Amino acid sequence: MDNKTNVIQASEAIVGEVTAVITQDREQQKVTLVAKDGKTYSALISKYNFGQKNAHQMQELAIGDVIEVMAELSTLSSGADNKSQITVRAMPYVLRKIIVADHQEDCMGVEPQSFLLTKIAGQTNSQTGWEYRYSGIEGFDYEPHYEYTLLIKNTTVANPPADASSIHSKLIKIIEKKRTIE
Repeated sequence: MDNKTNVIQASEAIVGEVTAVITQDREQQKVTLVAKDGKTYSALISKYNFGQKNAHQMQELAIGDVIEVMAELSTLSSGADNKSQITVRAMPYVLRKIIVADHQEDCMGVEPQSFLLTKIAGQTNSQTGWEYRYSGIEGFDYEPHYEYTLLIKNTTVANPPADASSIHSKLIKIIEKKRTIE
């Protein structure tokens, strides 16, 4: 059995959905990605592979995220089995479905303020997993007593101010808006 590895630079961006998160830490992550054309890739996303120009683009991914990546493609051929792996060089955006809670929490930042509570859509327990959202979502107007499911586009900010988020979120669409208090 003859194993052969071919490495090519992807000429176009690969856009696909994250179907599994295999490993993840602050420096790198490995995920399974199903591209729009149906091909499945094992994607290695590491700050070290991004280079200085794109290092700010690394975002922590979750199952269901749709991402665009520029990558180097490796195909390991061994008989009838072909495995495609991509080494990510840039990740311009992440599309993510999130849930916004029907209430805000008061917190202390530079000054007292209220923050949205959000979590990734699809989490099984509706009462846990909420995180404070310290930055807004461009184009989204929050109303209390409504729980929202949103599709947002996250892009990274190259040099954010010290007190600002490194991720800029923009509303793509409101998937669901339901009243929780009558």
